[in-house]
Amino acid sequence: MQIREIDPARRPADLAAILPAARAVLGEQLGDFPALPASLLQLWCLPDWAGRSTVFAAFDSPEATVADGLSITEWDTDTNPELLSTCVWVAPHARRRGVGSALFERVLQLSTELGRPRVVTNAAATVPVDTLLTARGGRLVETVTRSVLDLRAVDRAAFELTARATPKNSRYQLVRWTDRCPEELLDAFCTAMDTMSDAPQGDMVYEHALNDRARLRGREEISIRSGVRRKVLAAVAPSGEIGGFTMFISPPDGPESLDIWDTGVPRDHRGLGLGLRLKAAQTLWMLDEFPAARAVQTFNNSDNHHMLAVNRALGYRAAEQWSWFEFDNSARRA
Repeated sequence: MQIREIDPARRPADLAAILPAARAVLGEQLGDFPALPASLLQLWCLPDWAGRSTVFAAFDSPEATVADGLSITEWDTDTNPELLSTCVWVAPHARRRGVGSALFERVLQLSTELGRPRVVTNAAATVPVDTLLTARGGRLVETVTRSVLDLRAVDRAAFELTARATPKNSRYQLVRWTDRCPEELLDAFCTAMDTMSDAPQGDMVYEHALNDRARLRGREEISIRSGVRRKVLAAVAPSGEIGGFTMFISPPDGPESLDIWDTGVPRDHRGLGLGLRLKAAQTLWMLDEFPAARAVQTFNNSDNHHMLAVNRALGYRAAEQWSWFEFDNSARRA
């Protein structure tokens, strides 16, 4: 076995090398959800704005060009100075050969080299590795529920009714954009995005950096670079404040699947039904612009009862739970 550091974000051959293993693992974890698009995997391998990332791949031999497993590890440079976040995926055919252990050991080495002793990783309940991670010293810090909506079964008339303004929220105008936020809404959108910091996150200790123009524009450019389109729908008050927003992404090579990234309602605008109205209108946008899409998925902390209730009201079904585990690597020395 050989572990190599690769660069799938910039080298097509490296992206092709890990795509089969990534698709095989996510195929197990996400059930019948459409296959992972290459552009989305490329985006995951790109470092976030003010962040860094490293991808390791495990190959059966020095001559092999298709990986048996991979890890994607990322970290912030302006917040969370002790934290590394990673995923380790091993193709089904290569399991029980030490591939996962070798990849995770390389991540722990990186943790030591960078002086970041907290390492967090996740696992879906459909791949029963919780016991293994706990045995290795992992501590459960967060549980997340994946919810899926079958777009082919949507009752359009019912969603049109839900997307209408109510007496409580009629003063908000719904505004949509693709890729880049309009300049006149940029500051308001940064403020609204900060509401994500008060969403439930279990026992996970994570510092959310405040959003500003540079950070938002940088993240937009990262998505554009990979070809993944960001679709944002915002509820704008007469004052110019954004009272709520929801964002989904559409990969250019994944016409059958869509992902909701963020949905938030700032505290001063809650209790008005904006979350339900926004997500209903978002679904109609999906149906109009992406007629080939058959499903959309979203992830929420399992304690986020309000957003989970919104999803259920719209017909999302609970798929599986995901668990986040944290490892304390402070005992190791470089």
